[in-house]
Amino acid sequence: MHPIVRFKNATSLIVIAVMTFAGSIVMATSPEETNVSEIGNDALATPRATVADFNGDGHPDYVLRNAGTRQTAIWYLNNNIFLGGALGPTIVTGWFLKSAADFNLDSHPDYALFNPTTDQTGIWYMSGPTFIGAAFGPTLPNGWELVETGDFNGNGFPDYVLYNAGTRQTAIWYLANNVYVSGAFGPTLPAGWNVVGIADFDGDSHEDYLLFNSGTHQTAIWYLSGPAFIRGAYGPTIPSGWTLVATADFNGDGHPDYLVYNAVTRQTGIWYLNNNVYLSAAFGPALPAGWSLVGP
Repeated sequence: MHPIVRFKNATSLIVIAVMTFAGSIVMATSPEETNVSEIGNDALATPRATVADFNGDGHPDYVLRNAGTRQTAIWYLNNNIFLGGALGPTIVTGWFLKSAADFNLDSHPDYALFNPTTDQTGIWYMSGPTFIGAAFGPTLPNGWELVETGDFNGNGFPDYVLYNAGTRQTAIWYLANNVYVSGAFGPTLPAGWNVVGIADFDGDSHEDYLLFNSGTHQTAIWYLSGPAFIRGAYGPTIPSGWTLVATADFNGDGHPDYLVYNAVTRQTGIWYLNNNVYLSAAFGPALPAGWSLVGP
C-alpha cells in the first residue's frame, strides 16, 4: 500500500473537534422510552468490516484498521480488484469505528464512531479519506451498542442500528445528520446470531438485516419493513476459517454481496448473491501485515 494522505495530528484534530461541538451533545432516551440496565458489550466482539464508496466511482471500498496505531486506510476497489490506497484518520483511543455512511448528505461517506465506556456516539465527516470535521451524535442508554447504520425510513439520512446484548433486542434510532429524531424497536435476535450488515436484499426499497452465526457459520437474511420483521431466509454457509463481515454490491448488479475475511491469512473474498442465493465467488486483495479488515 502506498499512502498518499497522512494525518500526523489526527488525535489533535478530534480533540479540537470535540471541543468545538461540545455544545451540541445530544442526549436521547432508550428506544420507545424503555429503561434498560447496564450489561456487557458482547456485540463489540463481533467482527465487522466497514465498506463504502469513498471515491464516488460506484464501487464499494474497504476501510482497513491498524490495531497497533489505530490508523485507518481506504483501499479503493473495482469489484474485487485493488486499485490504490490512501491513509484515513487515526481513531482516538476509547472510540471504535462502527460504520461509514453519508450523514451530512454531501455525497461523501462519513465515519460513525462509538465509545462503549461513555456510550457516546460521534460522526467524523470525511471527503474521501480526508477528515473534515466532527460532531457528537446521540448518547446511547446503558446496555445498548451502536452496531450498524442504514436508512430505515427512506428520508435519505442514515439511521443507527442498536443492539442490546442482554436481551438480544435491536432498535432503530432515526437521525437527521447527527441529531436524534425518534426510535423504534427492531426484531430480537436468536441466540448465537449477530447483525453484521445492512442492505436491501429483496429489492423492496427497505433495509434488511444480514445475520451471521459464528458457531455454525450459517448466514441468514431478515427482511424488514422499517423496523418490522417480515420474514427470514437462510443464505449460504461460510467455510471454516472465514467470517462474514459486511455486505455491499461489489459487481454492480443491484444485489448486495457478501464480504468474507480470513483473519489468519488476511485474505478477503467476495461472494456474489442474488437475494439470498449464492452465485459465485472471487478473491479480493489480501491485506498487509499489521492491518485488518475488521474491528469491534
